[in-house]
Amino acid sequence: MKKILFVDTGHEYGGGTKSFIYLLEGLEKYKKYQFSVFFENDYKVGEQNISEIINNLGVNFIKFTPKRQPAKIIKELLRIFSKETLAKYLYQKDYKYAIAMLSNEKPDIIHLNNHFSTNLAYIEAANVLGIKVIQHLRKNSPIEPFKLKILNKQKFIPICVSNSTYEFYAKQIEIQKNIIYNPVIVNNETTVIDNIKFDKNKINIVMPANFLTLKGHELVFDALTLLKRDDVDVYFAGSGELTPGAKEKFDMLIKSGKAQYLGFVQQMGEIYKNCDYVLGFSSDEGLPRVVIEGLSCGLGVIYSNISVMREIYNISSKKEDFFIVQRDPRSLLKCLENLAKPSSKAPDSAVIDTFSLDNYIRSVDAIYSDL
Repeated sequence: MKKILFVDTGHEYGGGTKSFIYLLEGLEKYKKYQFSVFFENDYKVGEQNISEIINNLGVNFIKFTPKRQPAKIIKELLRIFSKETLAKYLYQKDYKYAIAMLSNEKPDIIHLNNHFSTNLAYIEAANVLGIKVIQHLRKNSPIEPFKLKILNKQKFIPICVSNSTYEFYAKQIEIQKNIIYNPVIVNNETTVIDNIKFDKNKINIVMPANFLTLKGHELVFDALTLLKRDDVDVYFAGSGELTPGAKEKFDMLIKSGKAQYLGFVQQMGEIYKNCDYVLGFSSDEGLPRVVIEGLSCGLGVIYSNISVMREIYNISSKKEDFFIVQRDPRSLLKCLENLAKPSSKAPDSAVIDTFSLDNYIRSVDAIYSDL
């Protein structure tokens, strides 16, 4: 029985982590592999730690010695020479840590859940130790030049969550083309949001995204500030911190009634049920889960003009309710000014078929079996 170790840096609970949990739960039922999981940071997901969620699947969550962060003065001294000097120093610490952890666990395969730049220390350590590597590329992230030189010497099997992600990395490094879409799964459990009532007579839009700069919240706030309509309500679901300037704009929108904040929502099914459109304004994405979730629940889409959106649009059977706009406030404002209720709340059958859990699990299992 092959021993497979999933590794995640554990920075946030996002779409990639959700897809990984669905994969783990599905493959565990096959009883073909011995799984274990390691998150560098055992963070909270609502009331539970991620370790509790993994253990509840019947899978061993590894407790390994936490990484020791270098003293601030050392980082500042190295940064004086150059950012690359500091990056190389931190990489060597990560590499030694990866060697120690993998030597302790001795898996046959490691399945890495982040991106090349973040996972490189594990890729190199696994190559040195003779462990096979699967790199699941869920995010489009540039590879630093010195890391690219190291990566070119390594052996690994890539899994890309979209053609867009494959093309992004193929411009940087020669890799195999294995496209496996993340699955669409929407939990329909009721989520109670205090003091929030959806007005069915209005156009209800939800933006499910943590407050990260790349998600484009401030651009959305700028568009909403200029919007004159009073029949459009926008709900923001996510966590994190906004910059002071963006927070000021957000507070004003909430005060004026143009925006409502839902906070972190673990189960989005009830929210999707009450909304008409899902909104995203990211600068780049591997495969935005909220879009395929929204389409599968019958919502329309409003999203920034990034390559993966054109890929999903071509698959979708709800093209009449699918709006791809330039990533600037004026373009979004124009879209919102002319927006009507979706022509239908029927689930997007083409998206449901393409992004099915069975396809996802079978495709990854086939790669495991070949290794």
